[in-house]
Formats: sequence, C-alpha cells, structure tokens
Amino acid sequence: MWAYSNAAFRVVVSGARRFRLEPGTMIVVTHRRETDVPVICPPLYFGARLWRFPEDRMAFAARDDMFVPGFFAGFPPELSPLGRRLLYRVGVGRYLLGIGVYPISSASVARVGEVLRESPYARLKDALPPELADGLRVRSDELGLSPPERAGDVLRGEYADLLWRQVTRGAVPGPDGFWERRATQAAADFRRLVEVAREGALVVFPEGRPSPDGEIGPLRRGFSALVRRARPRRLLPIAIAYDPLVPGRTRAVVTLGPSVETPLADVEDATLDLLRTRTALTGGQYVAHELEAGRSPTDAGLAGAVEAAREEGRPVDPELLDPMRVAARVAAALAAAGRRPEALPFLAREYASARVS
Repeated sequence: MWAYSNAAFRVVVSGARRFRLEPGTMIVVTHRRETDVPVICPPLYFGARLWRFPEDRMAFAARDDMFVPGFFAGFPPELSPLGRRLLYRVGVGRYLLGIGVYPISSASVARVGEVLRESPYARLKDALPPELADGLRVRSDELGLSPPERAGDVLRGEYADLLWRQVTRGAVPGPDGFWERRATQAAADFRRLVEVAREGALVVFPEGRPSPDGEIGPLRRGFSALVRRARPRRLLPIAIAYDPLVPGRTRAVVTLGPSVETPLADVEDATLDLLRTRTALTGGQYVAHELEAGRSPTDAGLAGAVEAAREEGRPVDPELLDPMRVAARVAAALAAAGRRPEALPFLAREYASARVS
C-alpha cells in the first residue's frame, strides 16, 4: 500500500508522526475516494510502529459486499465485458477476516446477485422486478448470449455490474426467509464489530461510502449505535484532502489526530464536526471555490484563507504555509483547472463543507 499510494499520489502527512494505538481507540476517517485505505494505512502502520508493538491490534470495518463473490468484477464502474468475465471468480472474502477486516452488513439492503444466488432455479421474472430482469435480458442481447430464463443463468461475469445493483427488502421480496437470514447475519456482524472495537483499535469510515459530491457527511446510520455499544475510550480522526489541481500527481494531504475523548452525547454531530475541522485546506479547494462562485482566485485571497484556517485551528496543506509558494500555487491550480474542470464542483463543495460546524 505504501508503494501504491506514493506512486499514485504525492502523499503529505500532517499531525502526529508517533503514537500508540491503545485498545479502545476508534479511528474515524473521512471517505473521499476508493483509494483512501491504501493512503491511510502506511501512516497508521509506521506512525503506530505496529511492527514493534504487535499487541496494538488494528482492524477495519468494511462494506459487506467486499465479502461477496464477484466483488472485483461487479464493483468497479468501468470494466470491459472481458475484464468482468475474468475477474468474476476472483474473491477475497475468505481472506479478509484473517487480516482483521470485518463486514458492516445491512438487514434491508442487498445486491441483486445475492438474491439470485439464493434461488438459482427460480424464474428470472419471478425473482426480480421487471425493470431489473429486463436489464439483464438487454445485456444478453447486447453480448449475443442466450436469453436468461432462470436466476442462475445470469450468475456470470458478463452481468457482474448489473448483479451489483442494490435492492431493498420492500422492492424485492427475495426467496423465502432471505431477508430474515440477512437480518440475523447483520446483527451477528454488528456484535462482532463491537467486540473487535473493545479489544483493539478499529478503523471506521462513518460516511459508509466515498463522497459523491465533495460533501463531508452525512454519517451512516448505525455509527452512533456502534459507538454507544463499543464504548471506545478515544476517537482518532483522520481526514484526507485530495488536490488534483497541481502539476503531476494529485496531492493527498492526510491529517492524523489529535485523538479526543469519545463524546457522550450527540455522537454523530460531534464526530462529523471532528472530521470537518480536521480536513486540511488545499490550494485546489480555494481556487475551485472561487471559480465556482464566479470570482477570480487571488494570491491575497488564498493567503487570507490560510490565515483564517490557522486562527480556527484547522489544518492546512504544509505547502501553503510558505508565503513564497502561495502565488505559484494559485497559478498552478488555475492552469490545472482548465485541464480538470470536472474536479471543480467536488473541491468547492469540500471547501464549503469543511467550514460547516
């Protein structure tokens, strides 16, 4: 993960460089991209010196579909039919528990493939609503495959992205007992997470998924229940700010801590405020915010944003702490904005969201 993250990004770590992951620490992380895990793991591993203190256990709470067969074929949004076919049988679920990754399950949400796998001999039109069944048949026509009649006919890589669509208990009845069994499994997974959090340090992404628009939050339902049941002694916030409006590789500013005592009331609001105030100000955020507001970014404006962040105790990309670098940073971000206009709304929303408290 260190090799990948430093090849893909220019990772900048701000905050504590040496710390201990004491039992009862819950590590709460902002979820910005699917690359967040390999970006935060090296600073955690090296910062906590886990090779030296193996008793300081660290575990991860992860989305439950990572444990479902076909994850690598169904989850990525852009894969060719050949790629999905090749990856469909590749699964990592059996290994995740062994390296300290535990699922967060839902009692009322599942994937299409999970429903169909429970009743492979059921007629497709009986197993799914028409709009979902029709989508699978359209895919078979596009690829020149035999029209699927039974649920098991579509349990293959060519349909992996369609099998990964979410369905709810109200929209898809599922085979007999499917949702009851799912509820039982979700409760068991939750109890195991509580035990893990009490015994060691647990990494949690409270938002549940990468932000689609730059907003920090909202937090996933159930996070406050996990905190109440596990009763962690401290929360260690980690916030990531990606800045693609730079020359070359995207900067990834990772802010570690400091840890705080776990709030006793208004857990969700307190945690969300913690994550927002630990998200570093970047040059890309400021420039995007000004451009989206119809204003021209200026050196003085960025310098003022840096000064305001420091007065409020908010972290800042270390590059911006050098006044001699501010003008160059604005110019570089403006040049990159012309090449990456799609990044502007996300960065502008992140800038504004980090200042909501």
